[in-house]
Amino acid sequence: MSTKPLAALILAAGRGERMNSDWPKVLHQAAGEPLIEHVIENVSNVGAKRIGVVLGAHSERIRSFLNGAEVVFQQNRLGTGHAVMQAAKRFGQWKGDLLVLPADVPCVRLETLQEFVRKHRQHSAAASILTAEVDHPAGYGRILRRGSQVIGIREDLDASRSEQRISEINSGIYVFDAVTLFKRLGDIKKNRKKKEYYLTDTIEAFVRHGESVRAHKINDQNEILGVNTRRDLAVANQVLNIRELERHSKAGVTILSPAQTFVAKGARIGRDTVIHPFTWIERGVVIGRKCEIGPFAKIRAGSKIADEVVIGSFVEVVRSKVGSKTFVKHLSYLGDAELGKQVNVGAGTITANFDGRRKHKTVVHDRALLGCDTILVAPVTIGRGAKTGAGSVVCAGQSVPPGKTVVGVPAKVLRKGKRGKK
Repeated sequence: MSTKPLAALILAAGRGERMNSDWPKVLHQAAGEPLIEHVIENVSNVGAKRIGVVLGAHSERIRSFLNGAEVVFQQNRLGTGHAVMQAAKRFGQWKGDLLVLPADVPCVRLETLQEFVRKHRQHSAAASILTAEVDHPAGYGRILRRGSQVIGIREDLDASRSEQRISEINSGIYVFDAVTLFKRLGDIKKNRKKKEYYLTDTIEAFVRHGESVRAHKINDQNEILGVNTRRDLAVANQVLNIRELERHSKAGVTILSPAQTFVAKGARIGRDTVIHPFTWIERGVVIGRKCEIGPFAKIRAGSKIADEVVIGSFVEVVRSKVGSKTFVKHLSYLGDAELGKQVNVGAGTITANFDGRRKHKTVVHDRALLGCDTILVAPVTIGRGAKTGAGSVVCAGQSVPPGKTVVGVPAKVLRKGKRGKK
């Protein structure tokens, strides 16, 4: 089997006009992550030594998401073949394989790409195409065969009636011998109808020169879903969310209603935690073991929940740490907060973390008890074992001493033995 190095070229120069958006298409999120980040992560993990990204429209807005990938600029949008031609200076002499794929395929699995590259090398192919059989192939390029041998790809716009009945489609994902690819790109002509250079036309050029072309057919057509519309994006989100929930379920997490639960890619949830319906868990969140989350809970990025915590109905947690065995059961907001162990947060408690200019931190130490409708105007500190009375407003800069109770607006320490006049 070949041991040639692998590079990757990601095609991201399209305008994404069917998304009807001011944002570049590849920056729209699926499973809490921009489309292009899914693809860059996959090609990096499959072993690409170099990664290039072809940019055109909105290039400045996309650059910051490329994680060090090399930028290739396509000034004029003249098709996928033309996009790859622009990479000739960077990759034309690459002595290895080149994985070429669009930036809008977030659902393709890493394992699929690994097997695809492995089979390409095992068969010493000059070009390989990732394909799938689909029920509704309209809009996709069809795989043309003579017997079992791939002889070309016909784009939907150019397909004859008999070719339109072919159900094996092109995913737009390829592995090529890089040097040979750039030679064959010199053989293709502009399509007469669209006046563009099709990358798919290189396949017939490979065949004409007697070079080995193979198709690697996969069973799950959802993997090659390209995101071109808002509907496609919704489907991609659904596909990726189901995968993520299955991953957590296998790891010992109970998800009571998968259809009403969102968990972003990469979130970590401990064993024996129960997730109730209508819970939203964002990217990078860490939740410990034996927790109970939801229903109607939102755990946002930057939050860490320790073991045996209860985050209940209509609670939002953002950029906060919650210590073990702490209860936040109802109607609360914790923003930029750090709660210790065994804290009890009464219904309606909020951390007012934004002063109009900056976010501030709230610290609540172990075993504190926050009464219902407490407002903590950050920055504040609640000492170990301290209590706030219902409806208290703890003002910015205030520290409640350990073991003390505060009440009122603004909150003041309740002194034992002090009685009101009759």
